[in-house]
Amino acid sequence: MVDRVDHEQRDAPGDAGAMPYARRHDEQLTRADLVRAAQLRPRLAAEYAELEAEIGHRFRNDLSMAEIITAAEQAATAEHTEETATIELGQGQLWWPRFERQSDRYGTVFLLTGPDAEDYVSFENAPVGQPGRLVAIVVETRRSEHCGDIARSLAPVTPTVGEEITLGAGTLFTDTDADLGIPTAVGLAPDDNRDIDWLDPRALYRCHSQTVRLELRISSHTNGHARDTRPRAA
Repeated sequence: MVDRVDHEQRDAPGDAGAMPYARRHDEQLTRADLVRAAQLRPRLAAEYAELEAEIGHRFRNDLSMAEIITAAEQAATAEHTEETATIELGQGQLWWPRFERQSDRYGTVFLLTGPDAEDYVSFENAPVGQPGRLVAIVVETRRSEHCGDIARSLAPVTPTVGEEITLGAGTLFTDTDADLGIPTAVGLAPDDNRDIDWLDPRALYRCHSQTVRLELRISSHTNGHARDTRPRAA
């Protein structure tokens, strides 16, 4: 079963995906569009900000990328303070299926328990269709042996016990293991129909092989309003 665990070197460089706010479209996007894009792709937004500072030009005449990032962080803080419910999904060592990295989707994770970390946590009771924020609270740490995502220059980082790591935001879904017949993987489908980075890869590599408590944080705007749609095919 665990041969599906993602610990191999990347087979081939993957496409990092289209930029969420390409220069040719920037004038057509509203401030809200750009702030949302920065929330969805913080790493790319940071790269824009670095380039902006390096060349001395603003991202847009009326708006700098630094201002966009600040607005995105403020919006995220406001969203988090509005969260009214927390659903514990399970606890165990956090891993993800190999195809998630190979496809660049990074859409699901699973938890392993037991003396040899070979038993899958079941997500049979997970609130499928519920929008929210997936958060991993670090319970125990260890050195990850994962080689990382070489094409993205990402490598595992050991977190601290008690650290809360946001893996992403979207609509919760589960994947059923064909052999076990139970849902062993859980993830979030994004609202913007993107094909990659359903979860935050940088956050994932901060959690890889760490023992975490996985929670779904639900805001007051979405509490009690589960969606019927299932996730798109990978």
